[in-house]
Amino acid sequence: MANFSDLIVLTIDDLERNLGAAKFREFVRQSEAHFVDQVAAIADHILQHPSIRAIFVSGPTSSGKTTSSLLMSQRLTAAGLRTYHLELDDYYRPQQLRYDEEGRPDFESIDTIDLELLGDDLERLFRNEEVAIPTFDFRTRERLYLPDKKLRLTDEDVLLVEGLHGLSDIVMGGLPKERRVSYFILPHARVLSDRRMLSGSDIRILRRISRDVRHRGATAIDTIDYWPMIDQAESDFIPRYLEAADFYVNSILSYEFMVIGPMARFEIERSLEQFFQGELPDSSYTNNLTGHSDLSRAVKEAVRLSWVCEQLPAVDPSFVPENSILQEFI
Repeated sequence: MANFSDLIVLTIDDLERNLGAAKFREFVRQSEAHFVDQVAAIADHILQHPSIRAIFVSGPTSSGKTTSSLLMSQRLTAAGLRTYHLELDDYYRPQQLRYDEEGRPDFESIDTIDLELLGDDLERLFRNEEVAIPTFDFRTRERLYLPDKKLRLTDEDVLLVEGLHGLSDIVMGGLPKERRVSYFILPHARVLSDRRMLSGSDIRILRRISRDVRHRGATAIDTIDYWPMIDQAESDFIPRYLEAADFYVNSILSYEFMVIGPMARFEIERSLEQFFQGELPDSSYTNNLTGHSDLSRAVKEAVRLSWVCEQLPAVDPSFVPENSILQEFI
């Protein structure tokens, strides 16, 4: 069973003390090293236990699953242990989405994944059979099979299975415990600002706002409006998956508040301006006829997040290393 590492608590004064080019570069280096060292410790464990054939990775949205998985694969492969990556997102069911009572689509529940197909593919992979791996097209909600996307493991290879529900008993249960290792990843930190603070959930909202605007064409208010669906799902699975994990990775980078916070605030302010001018486009994260699921709640939350982020010192994103976990969100 994994446990949360110590909560990282930062104040605005802490952040401001690291301003200045030389100080900030060292702050970045230390923050990045803290994250890499956690992944490296798990990789070392795997290398010391040659019976392990699978790594199962779970974490909520915007926790850094993808980057940590790639870093893990690179480290193991560099050490001579060939590692393959399987994403649970490719096993979404090609069917109509469910929606909550306010119109938010359910991308979070485990039964949105084709567990039967996934289980069959994993069983065949661990029998060293060649398996055609699907690709899920989120735009058309179709499952595709590309001719060159096939996988065959040998007894010397390791499979890394990554996704929101990567630590479900249904996903991991087909492999004996001695042949697998698992970790749960989540940013665990708070930033104090006067009497207010940014929570771990807030930190992930800011990360996702930055990503959604740049890569998914959403507004900041769209992301905030969808968040209750995420909260509802996570309240169920986070405790269970953390308990099931062998390791926990705290994916917070202490310097990120000075990068992600101001970037997200810019997008929040822009969407608030659209709202107050009556020009906010409808959200793609709802089928509610009003265009948003609960716009008054989302606007109130956007104002709060903007105010808190305004207290954060701002640093140019060019300081973020190319291999940083933050590249998922900027």
